[in-house]
Parts: sequence; structure tokens; C-alpha cells
Amino acid sequence: MSTTESISGAQQSHASAGRDLAGRDINNVTNYNSAPRAAGVIEQLLEKLHSEIDENAQVRDVVEKLQRYHQKKVHDGVVGLEAKLEKAGRAASYIDAIEMKEMFAKLLEQWSLYASAQLIFIYLLARAERQFNDIILPQMPILDAVGINKLTNELIVEPAVMECGASVFELDHNTALGMVYWLAEQCFVRWHK
Repeated sequence: MSTTESISGAQQSHASAGRDLAGRDINNVTNYNSAPRAAGVIEQLLEKLHSEIDENAQVRDVVEKLQRYHQKKVHDGVVGLEAKLEKAGRAASYIDAIEMKEMFAKLLEQWSLYASAQLIFIYLLARAERQFNDIILPQMPILDAVGINKLTNELIVEPAVMECGASVFELDHNTALGMVYWLAEQCFVRWHK
């Protein structure tokens, strides 16, 4: 029996079909999502940042939207990270919190010489502020510390690490959480109602 004959003896050497020709099942999958996805905001800004680094294109001024985060906004008379943690019953976490806050502050200072990096920080800080104040803060009366930590991790820390962790920033989970503590120090977020 030749290799082009089937078991039934039919000759298939000159067979043709509109598509695939097979002796058994063919599973074709059409992927309609195969178009390249558009780069996200952070991804685009990281590409610009790489160019700025390569060209040593540093800036002297801080973008106005980033300056907003450097000005403390006192809402309720509870000023500073330590006071906020104490008021919320989280004083035991102060040592770790201050260390993480400083990690973020150093990262912010280190990269503030590049316009694209400033825009990345604005994006991350604004998203963290909105997620914390709009979603986490309203749930604090019904959540315990673990629930608040879980939401903070899911809504703020993980997305920031996923977008920036492997970039020139090397943003890890502690530094991303430090961003939340830095926002608290600046009075943009709080753990008490």
C-alpha cells in the first residue's frame, strides 16, 4: 500500500480541498484578538523615559500636577503618618510604614529629574489616591485591618508593581505600599473616618 492510499484503498495523492485536507479531525482556531494591543499609559511613558535617559534629557521644574502632592492637605487636624496610624489603631505598623514611605520618597526624588518619570508618578499617585479614597476608605467601618490591607494590595500595590516593577524604577511591593504611606504623610489618604 502506498503512503498516499488510505486503508480503504482510495487514492489521495492528487486530492485538493478548499482548506485543509486530513484523514482525521482538524481543529482550527480563529483568534480575533490577535491585533497588537495599544500600549498603556505607563508603558508609553516608560518608553519616553528610556529615551530621556539615553539622551540625558533632564528637567529642572516639577510638573504642576506633581507639585500638588508635595503640599500637605489637612482635612481633619490629624497631621502626619504617625498620627494617622495611631488614630486608626495601626500604631504598631509605624516602623515598617515609615521605612516604606522613605523608600518611595527616595524613588520619587531619584527620578524627578525626568519629565516622563514625573508623569508616571502623577499617574500612580492619582490612581492610588482615588482607589484609596473612593473604594477603600468608605469600607473601613466594616473591614478589619486584614480586609483593608487586602484591598490596598489588590487595588494599589499589585497594579503599580505589575506596570512598573520590571522597569527602570524597579518598583517592588514595599515601595508601592510606601507610596500609600507617603500619600498619608502628605494628608491625601487616611485610615480613619
